[in-house]
Order: sequence, then C-alpha cells, then structure tokens
Amino acid sequence: MKLFDFDSYIGNPVPSGEIYLQTPEGSFEGQNLDQYIEDRYVILVGIPGAFTPTCTNKHLPGFVEKEKELNAQGIDEIICMSVNDPHVMMAFDDYINSDGSNITMVSDPFGEVATQLEVLQDMGVYRERSKRFAAIINNGKIVKMFVDEKGLDQSSAENCLNFISN
Repeated sequence: MKLFDFDSYIGNPVPSGEIYLQTPEGSFEGQNLDQYIEDRYVILVGIPGAFTPTCTNKHLPGFVEKEKELNAQGIDEIICMSVNDPHVMMAFDDYINSDGSNITMVSDPFGEVATQLEVLQDMGVYRERSKRFAAIINNGKIVKMFVDEKGLDQSSAENCLNFISN
C-alpha cells in the first residue's frame, strides 16, 4: 500500500534544509542541501539510521556494489543521509567506505530535509527518523523518488540503476 504519492515530487527543487558533512580536516560543517548539490546529477539515499541492520547489511552495500555502474551512467555523487548526529555519520563513512567506495555521508540531525521531503516518521524508541528512500536528482530537481513503506523493496541501487539506464 502506498501511503503518499512521492511521484508528486518529480520536478520539484531539492530541499534547502541544513545537512552536515565531514571536512578534510575531520570535523564537520553545515551546508544547505540544495547549495551542496547545485546542478549536479546525484542520488540522495535516505536511511533510518547508520549501523542499523537493513541499512548497513542490505541497503548501502548495494550502492557500494553499483557505485561504478551508477557513475558510468553519469551520476556525479551518491549521498547517504540519515537523521543521525554528524559524528555517527562520520563513523558510518569510515565503515561503509573502508573498501575504497566513495559514498558521501551527511547528517540531517534536526530532520529538516526529511521533513521537507515528507519522509520523517516517528519510529518509537528510535525517535523521529527518515524513511528509507532514494531520490535521483538532476540539475537541482528531483527526477525520481523511490520510497520504502516497509523493508527494502523500492529504494535499492538496482532500481536506481534501472531507472537511470532506461
């Protein structure tokens, strides 16, 4: 069952909420997501939480595996975003990219971007988190939004690659 029509976002601009990225010095800095992405071709992958079982063992590994194929299709960057604090996302970066992948980890600590995308949900003991999603963004506009209502069935790297290559 689809609870919300995420296709209504197609053609809409990227949210302007503040994200936090790791700097080359190892700290982090805040930046608006729309300004960070600008006019590039990116995939924004939203996860409920760094180091959670599905995100860590199934969702992100697909993007690590398909990273070169996605780049060959013109994707400039794969960005993974979670409603976690920046330090957690820096540690997740070290873990996910330990084998040489280059997925950018960003923190949406206040849920601003997730709220603007209407994917912020109350997950009980985990508090407010983002639904699992993948947004394909080109020139500052959302081209396609895959959102999982339960589990991992829409926002996979394979679905993104199939969409981009068709």
